[in-house]
Amino acid sequence: MCLSILCDYILTGYGFPLAKYSREVVTQVLTATDIVEIVGSFLELRPSGNGRYVGLCPFHNEKTPSFHVSRDRQNFYCFGCEKGGDAIGFIREMEGLSFIESLRKLADRAGIQLPAMTEREDKDEYLRSRLIELGAFAARFYSETLREPLKGGKARQYVKTRTLADATIKKFGLGYAPDGYSSFLDAAKAEKFRESELDASGLVKRGERGGYYDTFRSRLMVPIRDVSGNIVAFGGRDLTGASPAKYINSPETVLYKKSRVLYGLHEARDALRKEKQAILVEGYFDLMRCFDAGICNVVATCGTALTTEQAALIRRYVPEVVVVYDGDAAGVRAALRGVAILTAAGLTVRALVLPDGKDPDDYIRDAGAEAFRAMVDSSLDFVTFYIRMNAERLGSIEGRTDVAKEVFTIVQGVDDLMRVDEYLKRAALELDLDQWRLRQEFEALLRGRGTPVQAVAEEKPAPRRTSQDDRDFLSVLLHSEPMRERAEKELKGIALKPGPFAEVLTAILAGVQERYEDEASASLYAAASNRHETTADQAEVLVSRRIVSLKREALLLEEQGLEEAIRQAKKQNDTARETELVLRRIGIRKEIDGLGAA
Repeated sequence: MCLSILCDYILTGYGFPLAKYSREVVTQVLTATDIVEIVGSFLELRPSGNGRYVGLCPFHNEKTPSFHVSRDRQNFYCFGCEKGGDAIGFIREMEGLSFIESLRKLADRAGIQLPAMTEREDKDEYLRSRLIELGAFAARFYSETLREPLKGGKARQYVKTRTLADATIKKFGLGYAPDGYSSFLDAAKAEKFRESELDASGLVKRGERGGYYDTFRSRLMVPIRDVSGNIVAFGGRDLTGASPAKYINSPETVLYKKSRVLYGLHEARDALRKEKQAILVEGYFDLMRCFDAGICNVVATCGTALTTEQAALIRRYVPEVVVVYDGDAAGVRAALRGVAILTAAGLTVRALVLPDGKDPDDYIRDAGAEAFRAMVDSSLDFVTFYIRMNAERLGSIEGRTDVAKEVFTIVQGVDDLMRVDEYLKRAALELDLDQWRLRQEFEALLRGRGTPVQAVAEEKPAPRRTSQDDRDFLSVLLHSEPMRERAEKELKGIALKPGPFAEVLTAILAGVQERYEDEASASLYAAASNRHETTADQAEVLVSRRIVSLKREALLLEEQGLEEAIRQAKKQNDTARETELVLRRIGIRKEIDGLGAA
């Protein structure tokens, strides 16, 4: 079962088959890519010898590094959550892209031009690529309209009141949607975008009479990018004063899922890695004001409730987040669930509230960037912050115990026992409650309710799909030519049960470094290639034991088939055939017994 006989590389993802690319094209891109550079641009790696690197896994919460990258094998593997694969697989997981988008991203980085995708080859992927093109065109259209002397005057006056630098306006691509009924629609059609594509983008709407009209009219336009920098949506601020909605956003599309997008993340990525801290604000202009002031490790939720997917995104880049509030204690209490989600994602959470109910935009304009930085630097851990924000409720025992129970909803998501212990100590001190009693109540809550933020379970390691024996056996074969030759000789003619193990073993014995269409196979290969080499004695034991077990499995499988064949021979009264099969079954049983105990 050797995959090298395939002439095309076909990858299945997101529940549907993606387009075919020749193996030569995929190999060309991967050959021009160094996975250590790719992974290292997202997280900190340290050498662990023999061309291998290790770091904290970006796909699940962990404190001890179990994420390995091999320069020799050009793959990655996490021994905690079992995610693994090549550079394409890493980009797919890290940035939530399709296979083709990931391949294109790596090709662009390597200066390789890929063949253009056609609708006939893959309708879904073609639509995604057209929507990306449409988002870029829309951003240019709105930006050019903002600069037009006549059409963009009103919007330019509004932008002027925000006192943002021209470089900031350009960086975030601010634009203007004119008040015409179909200004954008007509411009997009002139660029050969079809109505079906425009409809799928959410940038136009269908009217009652069947025609289309612009979704955004008389609004300042704010492009929203995914983590790769593609414009996937827009936010529009009303400039007429007549709309009941000051802001409206693009509807969800195949590119834009609001629960998975954080405004400004693409622009903030480098600063997040450098500062190892994210500042979480609410609005577009809060974030832009921070960037304008040189504070770039900032992301924004843009008024939506924080989701587990967004918390996981933040955790991929930083270990700590500072939440900036511009409201009162009631507003902070309303945001309690979001903080619980952040802590459950493995983030250290600190918080601050700006004076006089100001938001970051107002505060930085009035007090300056250094004052805002000082507020961030002196921000409190969220437990202490939350208790002090509820000072008016602490005058009674009932009030203090209620606040304690609200604190529990934050702390119960923390999986570091030392941090939990410290938070409970601080809570007891701030609330003037007995520490032992507080701990008892907290443990009773855990026993009685479990962890409420169950959705964060997606960040925890998934159940193991392959045995350690499989991984160790394949690892020995990858690293030892004598062991590989022995296994090839002794397993010749042995029928392997179809699955990831058989697929990877076949490729290794054939001496080829395969690319696997099955995620489990790719992960298993990455796991095997990233394991450290064993001693010669250990390798001998591992290979001997696994060869015997594989022979036994093959014989048992053949025995099962013979049982069915014997039943059929009996039904047909074919005595000669039945006798022949029974003798064969006896022979197989002797072979199994000769292999020794399982």
